[in-house]
Parts: sequence; structure tokens; C-alpha cells
Amino acid sequence: MELLAACFPCLPVPRAPVLRINGGSFRIIKLLGEGGFSYVYLVESSDGNRYALKKIRCAYGAESIKNAMNEVAAYKEFNSPYIIKSVDTSIVEEKDGSKSIYILLPYYEHGTLQDLLTDNIIKGNHINENEAIRLFIGICRGLQVMHRHKLSYAQNSSTTNDIDMEIQRMTRDSHDITPSNKKKGLDDINRALESRESDVLLLDSDEEDDDQEIDTDADTLMGSTTAQNVAHALNEGGSLTGNDNLFLETTEMGETVPYAHRDLKPANVMLSVDGIPVLCDLGSTAKAHIHIKNRQQALSLQDLAAEHCTLPYRAPELLDVSTGAFIDERIDIWSLGCTLYALLYGSSPFERAEAESGASVSLAISSGKYEFPRDDVYSDNIKDLIKFCLVLDPSKRPTIEQVLSKALTLSQ
Repeated sequence: MELLAACFPCLPVPRAPVLRINGGSFRIIKLLGEGGFSYVYLVESSDGNRYALKKIRCAYGAESIKNAMNEVAAYKEFNSPYIIKSVDTSIVEEKDGSKSIYILLPYYEHGTLQDLLTDNIIKGNHINENEAIRLFIGICRGLQVMHRHKLSYAQNSSTTNDIDMEIQRMTRDSHDITPSNKKKGLDDINRALESRESDVLLLDSDEEDDDQEIDTDADTLMGSTTAQNVAHALNEGGSLTGNDNLFLETTEMGETVPYAHRDLKPANVMLSVDGIPVLCDLGSTAKAHIHIKNRQQALSLQDLAAEHCTLPYRAPELLDVSTGAFIDERIDIWSLGCTLYALLYGSSPFERAEAESGASVSLAISSGKYEFPRDDVYSDNIKDLIKFCLVLDPSKRPTIEQVLSKALTLSQ
């Protein structure tokens, strides 16, 4: 753009698009990535700071708004240097009446672990074993915060008027909204809030079982919330405050409620300027414990896992979900082992099996069969750490504390 202006000073040069988020102005520099109905842009604020801006198009009304709200909540939920936290959030109504949610996130110029391992493959390099263990320990610390999460906020009650007022605030500053489109957008939000409230009533209906169940549309995999909590989480302009935690009303402050990332892989681990691994892309993050009580729930979870959990890093219990199964945070432990393997060898162990023998990734995961390269440069100790995570039976798979303890021993 600057070169064009220098060569042709008389020609008008198009300006970079500028977005306004809750009073702040951000210039779009470039598209960083896209997938499904979301886009991530590199943006620069008026004071010169750079951020990653995620735009989620809620093209399917209430259902997509509901899922986006879960992701918004996840970015505010955890306080750890090893887990990404959003800077700001805004809900905007488009000209067609649909909603878009903008999530302003820190920008990590050093990229992801996937970028690191891809660079090593291109250059024919291997990551140093001690460095791999250091990064692995950081990822473990982020997962430990999720797996042993303590609730920091409990919302008690809200009135219908409170909800209506907050929904009005969400769209008050929107532009190019016709009355009919605005009503459609508000109806979509109301349906999303009511649907989340119904989910909670269903999940909390079994007094003898404290574990979560999946309702028929499998929303539990993506978390659950109440209409009251969603409404109170939204402040003026459609932004979210630092205390918006979307929980069951009956949950007590300080209670441990395990969460799972559910899509851990090298591409979802950023590297800070200090080299700290930071868990990102929390769109699949949700409360970890799910009790499958019938076949319909099993199929719903299986389908949703196929949509939101990357196959080569997906735990085997999510490939063929059985009635009576209990899914917990140890799905992340399996992904953790795959991630360490990829950090050392460039890909998931089950992607490698497919590349070398043509084996089905799903079948390889289900059988737990994988191999280490013959020309291996790494110690048996770090390979044992991978094996420690990749236990086929989830009930025998280690906890994050056990994995972290083993990794810390290797680092000494």
C-alpha cells in the first residue's frame, strides 16, 4: 500500500478497513485464518497495539448465537498465563438481521507450536528434547487449570425485564438495522437464551446424579448456561465483563468443576514472546464430565465431537461413544500425548500411521496402535511419557497431575 502511494502519488489509495469495538477503533491489517463461520484478523488499535480479532458469524440464528456465547464465556473463564484470555467482546447486528460476535484477543507474533514444528520439518531440524519437555510442562499447567477449575462467580437470579434490557443494550448501538431485522435479531437471541435455560433444567433434573447429561441436541459438549447468567454477563454495548462465568444457578462459589479443552493440538497452542505455551481456540472448551445414558445421547456426542475435535488428536472414547460411558477431562490427556509426539516427530502418531501404511486414522486411534520412527533421536524417557498419555482405556489413563509429575521429573 505504501509502495503504491510512493509510485503513484496522484492515485487515491484505498484505506484499510476500520472496525469499532465498544468505543475503540481497530484497523484491519490482514486475514490470519478462517474456518467454518469464523474469521481471525490481525488488527491494530489507535495506539499502535496489535491484536487478533475473531469474528463469528451467527448465520443460523439462536443455535449459532448460543454456541458463540459459550466460546465467549470460555475466553473469560480462566486466569492463567498458559491459557488465552480475551481483551474485549462485542455483539453486532448485520444488515440482514443476523448476529456477528467479535472477540478481541492477544496477538502472538511467534505463532503456534504447529508453526514451530512445520518450520523444523522444512529445515530438517529436530526440536531439542529439553525444550520439548519445557513446552509440554507449560501445556500441562494450562490443562491443570482447566481440569481443576474452581468457580469464581455464582449468579443467583434475574427477571425477564433484566434480560430484555440487556438484549436491547446488545443491539442499541448497531447500525443499518431495519425494524423488522432488529426484531428478528432480538427473537434469535431470546430463543438462544431460552434454549440454554432449558438445557440447564434438563441437566439439573436428576437429583441422584451430579454428572452432566447430554440433551438431545448435544449442547452439553459445548457447555451449558442459563438465560439469566447470559443476560447479566452482557453489559452496555454488548461487551462482556471480566466476571461473566456462565454456570448452573445451583453451583456454589469455589466449587471445583472440571473443564476440558477438547481440541488440544499444536495449532491450538500459541507461543508468547517469552516462549510460554498458551492454550488458545477455546471454542470446544466445556465442562468435562458427561454421563451418557442412552443411545441418542451417545450419537449426539459422537457427531458433535466429529465436528469440533480434530480427528488425529481425538480420544478413542469420542470415536465410538457407548451407552453408559462416562466422559471426563482425560480426553485431553490423550490429545496431550499426541501433541508431544507431533512436537517431536512432526505429526500425530496416527497421522504417521496413515502416511506410512495407509491405515485408517480412526481405526488406528481405536486400536491404540502407533510406532516411533526407526531413526529416533530422542530418549526412551520422553517416549515413555507419550506412552503414559496414550492409554486406550480412559479409566486407566493418568490425570493431569500424574502426567505433570512425570514430566517435571524428566526436566530435572
